[in-house]
Amino acid sequence: MNNLNTPWYKQIILPVLFALITISTLLIGYYTGKNDIKKGNQWIEETQENNKIGLILDYIQDNYVDSVNTDELQNDAIAALLHQLDPHSDFIPAQEFSGIKEQMEGNFEGIGIEFNIIKDTIRVIQTISNGPSEKAGLQAGDKIVYINDTLVAGIHITNEKVFKKLRGKKGTKVKVGIKRNQVKEILNFIIERDEIPLYSIDTYYMIKENIGYIRIDRFAQNTLKEFENAMQLLLKKGMKKLILDLRDNPGGVLDAAVKIADHFLPEGTNIVYTQGRKYPKKIFKATSEGLFESQPLVVLIDEGSASASEIVAGAIQDNDRGIIIGRRSFGKGLVQEQLDLPDGSAIRLTVAKYYTPTGRCIQKPYKKKDMASYYMEEYERYLNGEVIKLDSTKIDTSQKFYTPKGKVVYGGGGIVPDIFVPADTNIHNAKLNKLLLNGCLQQYAFNIADNERKSILQMFSIAQAFIEHYSIDDKRVQDMLIYCKKDNSLNFNAKEMNKIKTLLKAYIGRIIYGNSAYYPILNNTDPTIEKSVLILKETKEL
Repeated sequence: MNNLNTPWYKQIILPVLFALITISTLLIGYYTGKNDIKKGNQWIEETQENNKIGLILDYIQDNYVDSVNTDELQNDAIAALLHQLDPHSDFIPAQEFSGIKEQMEGNFEGIGIEFNIIKDTIRVIQTISNGPSEKAGLQAGDKIVYINDTLVAGIHITNEKVFKKLRGKKGTKVKVGIKRNQVKEILNFIIERDEIPLYSIDTYYMIKENIGYIRIDRFAQNTLKEFENAMQLLLKKGMKKLILDLRDNPGGVLDAAVKIADHFLPEGTNIVYTQGRKYPKKIFKATSEGLFESQPLVVLIDEGSASASEIVAGAIQDNDRGIIIGRRSFGKGLVQEQLDLPDGSAIRLTVAKYYTPTGRCIQKPYKKKDMASYYMEEYERYLNGEVIKLDSTKIDTSQKFYTPKGKVVYGGGGIVPDIFVPADTNIHNAKLNKLLLNGCLQQYAFNIADNERKSILQMFSIAQAFIEHYSIDDKRVQDMLIYCKKDNSLNFNAKEMNKIKTLLKAYIGRIIYGNSAYYPILNNTDPTIEKSVLILKETKEL
């Protein structure tokens, strides 16, 4: 795993969005069903006689002037064909499919660490709780310099190569050589690989006396169980109101979204329905098993919230069940079905659209054969000021719908929140970007954690104490600027200085205590969270 920057494409530099968007397409929510191998083979056999692509590939292989890799050529041709249809029909090559499957199933086999590559060295961000690395004795901040006695530091190693070296079948072993701060010799650990869960809930905690907070990163097959566990624990702690954070959640498994929405809605309430040319209308309704059917609820969304996230937000909004706060969501209302192919690759084909309870499809417009502009649209929201100004929000007023209480909602371009909160301009800031782009702020945080871990833990034995009492002063920021070789003439104003202090404290907290410190520190100065808490404080308990 490599989860340090969550998700900094909007907080550091927006053009990175274009590199991420291909990945997010694979995560952005699917599917009504999954055809099996037998059906795939039957379909392939029945269409073989009319297989122009196969004939052309054979002709190229036999007659082309140079040698070609026909497998790659075929994969490219299939992908290009599907991309002519819509933005979310896609082809997944066999070598990529296992990684995508892990994201949806919520587990993989490996050693159980989150890492980042800083200054050409693998740094352990944190170990997975009760996983192989934690049991072996690895710690956050450790530098992995050898894997199976092969040097992996200072050789320009990539994330993909780290995955290949550290992941493997359950029961197999890998040797890692660790450089730990204030320890002269290399520490060697033999780690036995095991099944590692991929958690889809980043954090949950009581943000105020009776207000709970849950942040869902994506919707996978294990998300419902994680969510129910989090809810049960928060309810035991006295939660009467809830903030559900779906910002930057790209979607995932439809069934997980439906079952989580079910916990907020009375029995028989419509959650979502799907319908396509060859797929009859299918309505998903709430059951009688909800954990939080009537208590005050706020759902947070933004331009990175897509598909399954929008299903949850749409069900809450259309049923007048809670308040949606943030900015207009991505706008993905297409449903994909998966066809597994004999070589281990797969096709995800759009077979239906999904509709919120009022009947709106929130799929944003797209032009066939011009998918680049479809993904550019999210970036353009920053350029045209939509994320800053409410009156810049694009709404298709021709697609007007009404909730049971008469509230107007719109289709055709994402979920428009009930309450708009602009993006934090202190994050979208060129001066701050200079500090964040090369990772020096994060590296400086590692240095502090390395050198001061013992004293910090002595002063603050638990994350909550660190959150409440640890502080970053101006001198520490100046030291960081010197470390980052940044000119002090950048002249940060008071708000920018506070943002730097918050980010630095959050990184230190994550390295030492994990996400239980990281997200609460960031949330303490988050305008959307502040607005949500204020609204819930004024909302009466039912």
